[in-house]
Amino acid sequence: MEIAYPFMIYKNAEGNLHLADNKPLIHLNTLAQICFRAFSQTPDFSKPEIIILDHQAVEGISQPGRFEIDFDHNYFKKVGEISSELEKGKRFRLGLLHKKNADEKQVIESYKKAVLLHGELATVLENRQVDSKETAIQWITD
Repeated sequence: MEIAYPFMIYKNAEGNLHLADNKPLIHLNTLAQICFRAFSQTPDFSKPEIIILDHQAVEGISQPGRFEIDFDHNYFKKVGEISSELEKGKRFRLGLLHKKNADEKQVIESYKKAVLLHGELATVLENRQVDSKETAIQWITD
């Protein structure tokens, strides 16, 4: 059974996007907006996988896991569980998993700018082996 979480994109950049509560790090609509903005700047590159380590990190998504974002149907789709490699040193709650490639710096910069536009959030970059592949994880922090 597929699990999907719908979201809404605010195409008006002046929309009121703020965190609704201090417990969650971000609302799923805001996370979708960040990903949409960044992906719009780098549409020829692959979208990162969303990693949620804490079930309270993203308001509107009530479980941890690995998610992909679908802009055509406006939802986050759970594609897997959190591997033990990702749980190591669990000091972050939410991340963007980028495949290592020649253009990764441009994509990471695009997501970093989009995160900074949406309030008091920042990113921390970590290079790590995940599923036996070299990856870059862009952790979203407050």
